[in-house]
Amino acid sequence: MNEIRVESSGSLYDVYIENSMDNLWNAFVKNKIKNTDKIFIITDSKVYTLYLSLIKSMELKYNCKVYFFHEGEEHKNFNTVQGIYNFLIENNANRESILVAIGGGVVGDIVGYVAATYMRGIRYIGIPTTLISQVDSCIGGKVGYNYKELKNIIGSFYNPMFVYINIGFLRTLDDNDYLSGLGEVIKYGLIRENSLISLIEQNYQLVLDRESTILLFIIRECLGCKSEVIAEDFKDLGMRNVLNFGHTAAHGLEVSSNYKLPHGIAVALGMLVAIRISEEKLNLSTEIYSRIEEIYKKLGFITKYKIDNFDLFLYAINRDKKNDNAIRFVLLETFGKCRIKVEVNNKEIINALKNSICRED
Repeated sequence: MNEIRVESSGSLYDVYIENSMDNLWNAFVKNKIKNTDKIFIITDSKVYTLYLSLIKSMELKYNCKVYFFHEGEEHKNFNTVQGIYNFLIENNANRESILVAIGGGVVGDIVGYVAATYMRGIRYIGIPTTLISQVDSCIGGKVGYNYKELKNIIGSFYNPMFVYINIGFLRTLDDNDYLSGLGEVIKYGLIRENSLISLIEQNYQLVLDRESTILLFIIRECLGCKSEVIAEDFKDLGMRNVLNFGHTAAHGLEVSSNYKLPHGIAVALGMLVAIRISEEKLNLSTEIYSRIEEIYKKLGFITKYKIDNFDLFLYAINRDKKNDNAIRFVLLETFGKCRIKVEVNNKEIINALKNSICRED
């Protein structure tokens, strides 16, 4: 079993990565969780159906109570949070209780937020089941939900007890969800000096085939990169902004599509927009855009996208929580080096869109 130790805001927690669920119970024991502890499993309807046998085995071993909500980004809202609060109160959850989040990024963000706020903070464990949550959102402590068409505008910073990653979950993902996770993987290949981009270029078929050794390497690389960043800037006041590369335009794409565009695919498109802006403002080589676009085509990403509601797209970008009286992008100076908080205006964004994902050729 691979382990990564994450240092975050003065606390330490472990991420366990393996190809099965064999050591899940050992992780519980190692973290001093007993079958007398009051444990609540929170998941969504899709994960509950897919992994009912796992949930039932945890239910039997630890006498867990189980709650699931409707899947999808559109349910990442206060109604879902309120439903979980009601469930916990009805089942007498107390300050010694433990929540177990089994699912993708939506489940992890919402359960983390509930854990951070219920009785002013209780413990929780993350068991991410999607590639995008395994390579990115399962660590870092960002928890929250969407409100009034603004993504993650309500939230906090709150760390799990530990995270348990089983790459076997990835074999049940549909191609679109798996591709969404690869969008975040490519982000890590662009923002830090590592071998991820070359690895994907040279082994793209193995990546698409979800080969175990490749996936273990990719997850370790991405989480290793993120853990280094959050150790220095947990509250996202400075250098952690590099993790938002591609995300400003992505949030506009998600909102204007009414969240029909998956997050990681929106990030992939958003990176193309950010690369074009980087060419104009930072003289980034145009070869990088061509290289990334070619990788997208090999993996099956779309490289063009029609925005039906530009007003809503710009509304979402202008009200992104990372902005302070101006639209600020993370831009690329070269492979592995970003510049954060670069002010960009609406005209520059529109021009970049017309020369990237919205171009007609």
